[in-house]
Amino acid sequence: MPLFFMGCIEKELDFDSIKSQNWSSEWAIPLINSSVSLKDLISDSTALIHDGEDGLLILVYEGQDFFSYTGEDIPFIPNQEKILGKNFIVPDLLPGNSTEVPVSFLYELETDEPGTRIDSCNLKAGYYTMVLTTNLNKENASVQLTLPGLIETASGNPVGFTFDLGYPVGGGLIVRDTTIDLAGYTLVFNNSPGHSNELVIEALVTAYGDNNPNNSPYSMELKNSYTNLGFTRSFGYIGHQIIEMQDTIEMDIFDVNEEGNFTFGPGSVNLKIDVNNSFGIPILMDIVTFKAYHFGSTTDSVDIYIFGEGNPSQFNVDFPGLDQIGQSVLTEINTENSNISEAIEISPGNIYIDIDGHLNPDSDSTLTNFVLDTSAIRADVTVEMSLFGGINGFKITDTVDFDLGNIDEITSLLLVVDAENGYPIEAKLQLEFVDSLYQVLHSLLPPGEQLLSAAPVGSPPDYRVTGPVQKITNVVLNEDEVKTIQKAKKIIINATISTVNGQLVKIYNDYKIDLKIGAKVGINY
Repeated sequence: MPLFFMGCIEKELDFDSIKSQNWSSEWAIPLINSSVSLKDLISDSTALIHDGEDGLLILVYEGQDFFSYTGEDIPFIPNQEKILGKNFIVPDLLPGNSTEVPVSFLYELETDEPGTRIDSCNLKAGYYTMVLTTNLNKENASVQLTLPGLIETASGNPVGFTFDLGYPVGGGLIVRDTTIDLAGYTLVFNNSPGHSNELVIEALVTAYGDNNPNNSPYSMELKNSYTNLGFTRSFGYIGHQIIEMQDTIEMDIFDVNEEGNFTFGPGSVNLKIDVNNSFGIPILMDIVTFKAYHFGSTTDSVDIYIFGEGNPSQFNVDFPGLDQIGQSVLTEINTENSNISEAIEISPGNIYIDIDGHLNPDSDSTLTNFVLDTSAIRADVTVEMSLFGGINGFKITDTVDFDLGNIDEITSLLLVVDAENGYPIEAKLQLEFVDSLYQVLHSLLPPGEQLLSAAPVGSPPDYRVTGPVQKITNVVLNEDEVKTIQKAKKIIINATISTVNGQLVKIYNDYKIDLKIGAKVGINY
């Protein structure tokens, strides 16, 4: 208030234009005439204020997307290279005659997690590279390769290509290679009994007779590489995996509290946990840590039990079925037995949560899971505090910069505060002017000065204020005190708010404080 006051004085009075005169005077100046609501007082908070059905105010802290896990976080198919080799026999052929020799290869794809079964997956990225090496010595020969488990999604046709294997002049090994961009392809695996994530490569060698010797058995080596695979959707069983999720809700409404506490009325604090899941996977959420920490403390804390102390803080998350692919399913957690009121009563600076998400918690490998790259587990954790309760010596301390400047002409100052309080809360205030070393130069108000008197409250269950209460406070500064506070660099604000004897009250949306502040200033030239 002194800062605002002096800013107004300098605008009202042009000291430079009257310095040549020597005279005394008093100036009465209105400074503030306004109404203040609770929404004005906590406008800098991250909390939201909602109006209940009866006008009762509800303070809401939302942990939107408090924790999340997406389909792209799921361990999938790592980069891998595997060499497969087979021998094959070409029968003796007369020049001009030909034969076809089938050769089959089985490729078991590696996955990031053991026990993962992939039945099929649609790919949006990745590359498949094959390098074929053979010692076949036929002047006229070729091989047709077919991968029945690698399908072009749009056409439904399996991948197939042909290499010319004509024996080079001068002899030596024959090496051929190709690379396929897998975007728009589907992998389909054989997981029948005795097989696991298996792909088949069918090679059909065509050879013509010539005058070269038959060196059967010949060898064929296939070096297969899969790199940078990305999927749009995958079906199978991803195994029992544990995902870790942590986050914090900042409760900044309490960040200036030094002592005192709130006592909440019955049912006035509610903890809501809503989980949206679009993974086609059973999920168990196991809350490892759920703590409310008093502001600025790592030891003064309360463990939060969502289903009551002694009961496991675990819950199953619903999941979409195969007929709901692409949809999200909501799980709403009922926390009526939580001790969230106890946690909030320590005036926490933050609430920390650490959760282990168990995918396929029962390890039932007969299930068919599905995961899309857009699949997600998202949880919204909300703390709702209906403003119904008692306040017991809740002390708020803050520090603001201060610079009165060098105005020697002021000889006295009378500050008048006229407050008409429509809230059932009383407030004691002290302003301490301190220097750069935080040494107190002047205390503006008498110790424990009550600036606001609480409005009386009616009977339950409404606990409504019956009418506002007016309180007028005069603060006088003489010339020496004005000079003293000119040396101040900061103001320490100490405010203590309480309900009368800690009684239960309710705060409604039509409550307000009508505040009028004026000043009389003595100047001398």
